[in-house]
Amino acid sequence: MKSLLEERLHQLNWSHTASQLDDLVENASTHNVSYFDFLHTVVSGEWEHRESTELNRRIHRAKLPYTKTIHDFDLAFQPSLNEQRINETLTCRYIANGENRLLLGPPGVGKTHLAIAFALEALTQGYSVLFLTAADLVAECHKAEGKGTVSRLIKKWTRPDLIVLDEVGYFPFDEFSANIFFQVISKRYEHGAMILTSNKSFIEWGKVFGDDILATAILDRLLHHSVTFNIKGDSYRLKEKKKAGIYPAAPPVK
Repeated sequence: MKSLLEERLHQLNWSHTASQLDDLVENASTHNVSYFDFLHTVVSGEWEHRESTELNRRIHRAKLPYTKTIHDFDLAFQPSLNEQRINETLTCRYIANGENRLLLGPPGVGKTHLAIAFALEALTQGYSVLFLTAADLVAECHKAEGKGTVSRLIKKWTRPDLIVLDEVGYFPFDEFSANIFFQVISKRYEHGAMILTSNKSFIEWGKVFGDDILATAILDRLLHHSVTFNIKGDSYRLKEKKKAGIYPAAPPVK
């Protein structure tokens, strides 16, 4: 019976369960497990294994620079954040609705951490995600231009359920990459969700994209269905240094 079951598991491509069959059978025999409960254990174990494997694949394809969850984020340190909006974002309904999340604030306040936490939750819920920095986007645009594969690149950035674009505003876009980005925004509008982080206010995006009219068109599409998080707290990276007296605290306002 065991050999027939093992053969059938291999036919179903349940190699993970087949490799654990001896332990499963021994446990069932020792605890006098019913056939129904044994079958439930076998199917549940295989399902969980496949779900875990697929999640790891999605995380790998997402190209996250690191993994951080919302539980690692110190909300008490950033009181300007609206916890209700964060919890709503974690439901991932915005992805199904093709909406956007924009995270604004100075360096070090946790914009990238929050974006990655949102992205990881989306991956856990089965959505496809791609993480890019603005520098990555510009570099890939010019690489595709050299290879004559710009159309393929735009399709690649249109496909994922969620695109995370980090560090918008740290340096200006050139005209070519700014126009490619506008095409991606236009194709994803109301269909594909996006998360953007930026250290610049929206009024400064004309300088970021080198064209006020183009920046207005980009913002028009991004902001139509979106929630903006303005993070106004101190830098996490400087918090411990200030405590240790390595970095001077700001003088009191008079």
